[in-house]
Amino acid sequence: MKRTATILCLTLGLLALLDFGVGQVLGWAERSGRLGSLVQYFEYGRSVPGKLARWQDRPGTPGNLMDVAWRPEMIARSAVEFEAEAPTTQPVIRGYGMSFVNNILQSAATQDPGLILDLHSGPAAPPNFTYALFEEDRDNRRAGDVAVLGILSSSVPAMGALSNSTWMFEQPAPFTYPVYYLEENGLRRVEPLVSSQDSFHALRLDPATRAAWQDQLKSEDHFHALATFGVPSLDASPFVRLARRSLATSHVQSTQQDILRSGAYPYGEVLRRMVVTFAQTARSDRQRPVIFLIQTRDATDADLLEILKPVLEAQDIPYLATVEHFDPRDPSGFLGDGHYKPQIDQRFARAFVDLITP
Repeated sequence: MKRTATILCLTLGLLALLDFGVGQVLGWAERSGRLGSLVQYFEYGRSVPGKLARWQDRPGTPGNLMDVAWRPEMIARSAVEFEAEAPTTQPVIRGYGMSFVNNILQSAATQDPGLILDLHSGPAAPPNFTYALFEEDRDNRRAGDVAVLGILSSSVPAMGALSNSTWMFEQPAPFTYPVYYLEENGLRRVEPLVSSQDSFHALRLDPATRAAWQDQLKSEDHFHALATFGVPSLDASPFVRLARRSLATSHVQSTQQDILRSGAYPYGEVLRRMVVTFAQTARSDRQRPVIFLIQTRDATDADLLEILKPVLEAQDIPYLATVEHFDPRDPSGFLGDGHYKPQIDQRFARAFVDLITP
């Protein structure tokens, strides 16, 4: 028994020494700019608080998403650009989406150079982000404009999240958005306590607000978990980072499926009410609403056309559904990062131009 205990202690000691040594090598490699892919591999497993702290301390570094897609900053910039727009009788295409929407609209502008674009987007933005942007940007649209609301199938489960930081573990951009809940015949909007980049940075100096934000994430965000946010001090261990990455990605995937399959969040009815209210708002402002239903290549995604086609047709809301123009199960149409290839975006763009052409 004593011999076994001794061997166990020696083994644990050697593993700890090896872990420490790997950490030192990774630190040296990062400081010297060497072994970049290996360093990045271990960085993926750093806790969300650990990643965010490094981004705060190292502004401007490649891959830093700290200053991306904060809504107040986006709306303020939109207001300035709106005031500076040259007078035109040509309608402006106001897009609210993500890179998939941007790619389609930019391709449309290439095909029809007369189109004027005004794009608002966030990385992998879920519908609660795009819909909130549309609501908040209302003063920065004119009668006659075309308002495009993008819905991305792979981001639908994040309708139960307050921030990309809770469900995009490897690239946890901290920008935030509301969660919408069903209420009578409409939607109830729950705002995140942290809504701007300044308020996020202020968390470091205000323990009470930081605690309140953590409490809100625990109570309102379906994805917040110990696996992704807990014990950031353990980030010092490369082996713990490897284990955390496995646990975190498993947690995110299981939460996504729980939302899609078990009804943990009523995303279908919330989406239907979103698109109806979106169209009503645009039409009341004498603008033309268009919905983009962008289906990505993951077969486990929510089927956007199945969920929304009945209400879109019943309300006579124009829409572009990518599945009606390209089969998302065909891998030949996708780039390695999951985006559609340019020639497929061109196909979607032609359909959009046809949709808005009188």
